[in-house]
Amino acid sequence: MAMVAQAIANDGIQRTPTILPGQLAPPRRVISTHTAHTIRKLMVAVVARGTGVSAALGSGVVAGKTGTAELESTTGPAATTGDQRNHTDAWFTSFAPARRPRVVVAVMLYRAGAGGDTAAPAARQVLTTGLSRR
Repeated sequence: MAMVAQAIANDGIQRTPTILPGQLAPPRRVISTHTAHTIRKLMVAVVARGTGVSAALGSGVVAGKTGTAELESTTGPAATTGDQRNHTDAWFTSFAPARRPRVVVAVMLYRAGAGGDTAAPAARQVLTTGLSRR
């Protein structure tokens, strides 16, 4: 999901992640610039007033998308036992600043509930640290 966010942040151009500086693979277009800009606007709205508000750093600063993956049924009698968060994985992918991205973060939390409740706040901490160091 970090590569998805990175491609959106980079106007539809995807780069392979590297650990060492200077060892960049050739970039490749994976979606159109227009589509990337549209998705960016939607991701900004997710953080501004949607399920990702707990990742917000300021108005229009973070673009993000929450996700919740069901591991088993979350309805019916079996789902009512125990902690409901244990039935889902939480994820959140993001980049900031939204208009001139410098940091991409993806968080996946196993059996941790909804992405907006647990993964987005974790991503916010990483985004804050990443933006303060650049």
